Amino acid sequence: MNEQEKIFSPNHKQLLSLAIWAKYIAWVALVAYILLSGIEIIQFQNTANFNNQNSLGVAKSNLLDFFRLAINILATSLKGIVYYLVLKGISLGLNMIVETDINYREQERYAQ
Repeated sequence: MNEQEKIFSPNHKQLLSLAIWAKYIAWVALVAYILLSGIEIIQFQNTANFNNQNSLGVAKSNLLDFFRLAINILATSLKGIVYYLVLKGISLGLNMIVETDINYREQERYAQ
C-alpha cells in the first residue's frame, strides 16, 4: 500500500475517480436512451389506440407518422450512442493521462 501511495498523487486519485464515474455514467446513459427509444414505440401505439386503430393500420394509412416514429427512434438512439462514446472517451482519456504521467515519473526516477 505504501508503494501505491508513492505512485499515485492526490491529483491522480481524483482523475481516476472521475474516470470511473464517467465509465459508469456512460452505461447509464446508454441504457436510459435505449429505454427512451422503447418509450417512443409505446407512445406511438398509445396514439394509435387513442385513434381507435391498430398501429399497422395507422402506419399503412399515414406513412408520414410511421416515418416520424422511425426518425424519432433513430434520433433518440443516436443521442444515447453519442453520449456513451463521449463519456467512454473521457474515461479512457483520463486513465491514459494518469498512466502517461506515472510512466514519465518512473523514467525520470530511473534516469537519475
